[in-house]
Amino acid sequence: MKSGFMARCAAVLFTFALLCSSAIAAVNADPATRAKTPAVGSTDHCLDCHKSLGGKHAAIVDQWTGSVHSKGGRGCNSCHGGDHTTGDAKRAKSRESGFNGKPSPKESLTFCGRPECHDLALQQFKKSPHYDSVMKKGAPSCVSCHGGHNVQRSSINIISDKTCSGCHSVEYSRQIISSIFSIEKDLEFIETNIRFLESKKADVQNELSQMEKVKSLFHQIVHVFSREEIQFTRKIVDLEIASLKSGVLMKVDVSRRMDIIYIITIIACFIIVFGLAFYVFWMLSRRPKR
Repeated sequence: MKSGFMARCAAVLFTFALLCSSAIAAVNADPATRAKTPAVGSTDHCLDCHKSLGGKHAAIVDQWTGSVHSKGGRGCNSCHGGDHTTGDAKRAKSRESGFNGKPSPKESLTFCGRPECHDLALQQFKKSPHYDSVMKKGAPSCVSCHGGHNVQRSSINIISDKTCSGCHSVEYSRQIISSIFSIEKDLEFIETNIRFLESKKADVQNELSQMEKVKSLFHQIVHVFSREEIQFTRKIVDLEIASLKSGVLMKVDVSRRMDIIYIITIIACFIIVFGLAFYVFWMLSRRPKR
């Protein structure tokens, strides 16, 4: 009888231990390691055709594959128009299909800044000294920093002092880039903590809204790119970032404290259950044999 009771106690304790370990693992799990649903791609005859042509035409496909547009599910027709569902080149590039082709350097601004795409960035860029330069020389335009087919998102990685020092002094270029780099690092830090809070099911709607406002100001700095605009907007961005970082870190601290309390509670429950089981077993072992 004792052996049967001991077996049941052992089974209960083993099951409880598994539940505890699973709960602790769930608390410490990195949201980035969660399984992601693979994107379902659609057939794009533009890519197939360019690949078959080889050379620079195939190279365009390789460049586009690593772009933010490709990762976001946008195909060739999103920018160039045309009919990507047909393998007939003439039909794919016909006027009826709305094919745009390759824009000139001056046209690249309106090409990228269409209302359904990057209209806000274009409006900001029009305030920049670079806009007049594009109208006269065709550069520096959107593709000068973001790339033509291998389009990259706005980040410090797409510009360098070498790029800027073609027109500006190296000292000025490095000063501007250092300022942008500092803001971007702060934004990345805040975004990482917001994702952590989202994984804990915390309410971060206010933080996300404030983050969008800061990003808009940041993009304004990057696209307008004038000394006066950077100095003025940077002060606003710094204040917004300081406020946002303070609020996010406070929520992160509360969330981590709750995690610790949760783990301590689980361990305490385990100790209590184990103690009760041990006490019951000890009491049964002391009962006189019949």
